Amino acid sequence: MASFLPLTDFYQFGFVARDLDAATQQLGARYGITRFRRKRANEWMESAHAYVGATMIEIIAVGDGAPALYTDYLSDDSTARLHHLGYRVADAAAWDNLEEALAASGLSAPFKGAVMDGHLRYAYVDTRADLGIYTEYVCLTGPAATMYDDIPHN
Repeated sequence: MASFLPLTDFYQFGFVARDLDAATQQLGARYGITRFRRKRANEWMESAHAYVGATMIEIIAVGDGAPALYTDYLSDDSTARLHHLGYRVADAAAWDNLEEALAASGLSAPFKGAVMDGHLRYAYVDTRADLGIYTEYVCLTGPAATMYDDIPHN
């Protein structure tokens, strides 16, 4: 049986920007996104999330020390640039299938890991040659399953 990277269960447009305030204002003014949840992940990354209908908008603002995976996509101005499309992976078995498909694809996942005792798994797959951007896969189980519950709906 052939193993393919899934392009199902799309849920997120992921952007990168230099200035989170400018990016949220720009997208908000043009697309009517009035409420975001903001979080600082570490010293080089702060993010803003909002739902528009069933689709999540993620803006990742990066600074000094950020991996090239992010900084290579930054514009010279305050424009938010599309960086990845996000897809949900239903459960641990589906994640195992994703891992097999990734190995068979020959593509790399330069940013990949698990946190929260393995309940949050993520992988940025380098699909730039095919799609022009990265593809992010996320699997949320157990206590991680509610981590997006406080993101505002617009």
